[in-house]
Amino acid sequence: MTVKKEKTDDTLRVEIEGSVDAVTSPELERELLPELSDVNSIIFNMKDMDYISSAGLRVLLKVYQIISEKKSVIVLENVRDELKYIFMDSGFAKFMEIR
Repeated sequence: MTVKKEKTDDTLRVEIEGSVDAVTSPELERELLPELSDVNSIIFNMKDMDYISSAGLRVLLKVYQIISEKKSVIVLENVRDELKYIFMDSGFAKFMEIR
């Protein structure tokens, strides 16, 4: 997994490449959590993400819990169809915007 981050004003753009699973999700969490204090929106570009496990979903849920306290927005963009089904079935599509 590769994570690229870019912060502009109060928006954090995160590009994830590869798989987010039990092995790589701790790295994603370490990359994201320190960035959340001064962010009002996060945009995850998932065009090169090919898999997410329940461990990866837990990281996104943790990010959501922190961000939602500030009435902020999380957007998942360029989500592949096979991953959309995971986000839909797990209920994440109810509280994250999928583009």
